[in-house]
Amino acid sequence: MSGGGKKVTIRDVARRAGVSPTSVSLVLSGKAASLPEATRERVRRAAQELDYRADLLARSLVTRRTNIIGIVVPDLTNPFFAEAVRHIQPALAERGYDVILCNSEERAENDLRYIRLLAGRSVDGLLLAPSAEAFTEPYSRTLRKLLGELGIPYLFFDRYFEDEPWVAVDNEGSSLLAARYLMEQGHEKIGVITGPLSLNSSRNRLAGVRRAYAERGLCLRSEWVYEGKYDIATGSAGCAELLGRGVSAVFAFSDMQAYGVYAGARRAGRRISADLSVMGFDDSVFSSVLEVPLTTMRQPVRQIAEEACRVLLARVESGETLRPQNFAAQLVLGKSVAALPHEREREKSSQ
Repeated sequence: MSGGGKKVTIRDVARRAGVSPTSVSLVLSGKAASLPEATRERVRRAAQELDYRADLLARSLVTRRTNIIGIVVPDLTNPFFAEAVRHIQPALAERGYDVILCNSEERAENDLRYIRLLAGRSVDGLLLAPSAEAFTEPYSRTLRKLLGELGIPYLFFDRYFEDEPWVAVDNEGSSLLAARYLMEQGHEKIGVITGPLSLNSSRNRLAGVRRAYAERGLCLRSEWVYEGKYDIATGSAGCAELLGRGVSAVFAFSDMQAYGVYAGARRAGRRISADLSVMGFDDSVFSSVLEVPLTTMRQPVRQIAEEACRVLLARVESGETLRPQNFAAQLVLGKSVAALPHEREREKSSQ
């Protein structure tokens, strides 16, 4: 506000900065990439000196936009989603959008409640990574019906329905590379700890492991597959089960699960690498500083997050629907996988 209580307007800022009101509007909404940086800085400085505050309600009534994106994630204690949000927020801010973040705590009822809440706040778009429960009936049917009724542009990331717009890692191809690596180190009895198989991420990663076995004319035994959640407790319980089934390696479908495998192996008196090889998936922040650094698949989280923002805003701003995108994960070698003689070589040497 200026002296005397008069409200500062865009025209006041424009006069102070020596530019047009349109240029001020573009700069303050984050959409002035075509203007010289010196001009943008002059506008920002003028707005700060005049203590300008945008009338967001008035602007939304004119533009029918709030410049707010709603984000729903299943578990902020999961490092993947925490890191994804860390990249999504500044990527949206650069385009002039703020965010409202909701954590569903892996409950489908919360997914539905938060989507309705965000719609009530008139968000311009939705970035969705629903709970595993939301992909089961009747929740999945209710969720998709709700999105259709609301008419708000939306995009799924990491977790998605195949026929909906989405951005994610190439789960099957990345898991195939991980399983191939384990087999190249001589492991043919690989225990697999999956996330909920209602999720395409879990199903596709499991499909990648099966492909690796098929390439060698082998078959992944059902008793070597342990389904659970993407958490430490599942890794620990899965390790206990799989150790009793004779596996030489465990491929955990998330680093959080792999941390649980480390704990389970320790309780069983097994040494990581020396007695049990472990592969993770994510390359979370703690994986490289473990006593035995974890061999894992690094998800390109920043790339996924920024692409999700780009694709969603294309829907919001122009109605453009881009094709589904996925990105390859990269193998990161730690010290948790030991090389073994191949099974057939061991059989020959024993004859």
